Amino acid sequence: MYNPIIVVKTTLYENKKVLSMINKERLFELVSSLLSFDTSNPPGNETICAEFLEEYLNKYNFKTKLQVNPNNPSRANLIASIGNENGKTLIYNGHLDVVPVSQDWISNPFKADIRGENLYARGACDMKGGIATMIEAAIELIESDFDFKNGQLILLFVYDEELHDLGVKQYIASPDFVKADFAVISEPSNLDLCIAHRGVVRYILSIFGKSCHAGVPHKGINAISNASLAIETLKPLMEKISKQTHEVLPPSTLTPTTIHGGEKDNIVPGKIDIQIDRRTLPGETIDFCQSQIVEIMENIKNKNKEFEYEIKPYVHVNPGYVAKNSEIVNIFSNTFYKTFRKDVIIKDFSGCNDQNFFIDAGVPTVVFGPGSLDIAHTVNEYVPLNDLEKATLFFKQLAKDVLS
Repeated sequence: MYNPIIVVKTTLYENKKVLSMINKERLFELVSSLLSFDTSNPPGNETICAEFLEEYLNKYNFKTKLQVNPNNPSRANLIASIGNENGKTLIYNGHLDVVPVSQDWISNPFKADIRGENLYARGACDMKGGIATMIEAAIELIESDFDFKNGQLILLFVYDEELHDLGVKQYIASPDFVKADFAVISEPSNLDLCIAHRGVVRYILSIFGKSCHAGVPHKGINAISNASLAIETLKPLMEKISKQTHEVLPPSTLTPTTIHGGEKDNIVPGKIDIQIDRRTLPGETIDFCQSQIVEIMENIKNKNKEFEYEIKPYVHVNPGYVAKNSEIVNIFSNTFYKTFRKDVIIKDFSGCNDQNFFIDAGVPTVVFGPGSLDIAHTVNEYVPLNDLEKATLFFKQLAKDVLS
């Protein structure tokens, strides 16, 4: 049995406007419990949190499975399902890891602290608050005797989203993967509907010269000079891709971000490494983006016999995107209006997340959750209490609408 720290006092909510008959006491206790597990990544240690949730959901007759990383037993996904696996399937997804705490907090970052209308702790916003709302919504469906005969709900909570996405990759590559009709990721979106995010490719562009004594620079080839030429020659491409358009996403970008090189202050450098961040739109593959840079470098090389280079990608995340007129967006929009009597705001998600992995595996996926991405990863991270209540209400209604 697990006994995580519970510090939420439900008397704080007695005078709040009631959005629905959701069990706010249980919801906030669950959030508080999840936040008490230090799942900072690195190293992660998500298994103990996944085990807590498995025990928690078993009480409500979910079929559960821990999917442990074969190389590290302290890291695991939790898969929990209920309903008819032969009908429609809806996945509610979130990640159990959080970013490390690097600065002083006003309160203990792994103990839920309510101040005013907000709940503070590491992961409150990104994204244990969202996970708790999905779980509470599912439990309330069960308690309302919702009939799951037409489909199943899968709660999928993964490890390592903050670094290498190992958890979602393991799930999708495993026999446990279900090609669901729809999926929702409860990343912090201000309760707006995010239907896309840009991808990213990061390259190391190595520019080679010839080292020699700095007192006789004419005997060598200065890699700094050639690196400067490379960056300057990339500028027209930067300008070109910045003019691309998309129905939701901002344009692509290409940005040199760091430069490393040189051996000593009296040696002409023989190698300079330039790190390049390339944000991508749907349809822009890693090979296409690299070919654009290679073409420019080859043009320089053809005009300058002293120019040598090498380019290698070291990070690659595909963009994620579902169209505004897609079925999942239509269902989502209708549910949102039914729940809150207003139209949902449709936009992009400015950070990377696991949406693209589900979409690439054939599962239409959107992002919707409590809290603001601007607050994620910050000192004194928090989530508005009202957001938690609204998200629970919405996830409850969405599951009804998809699985009825």
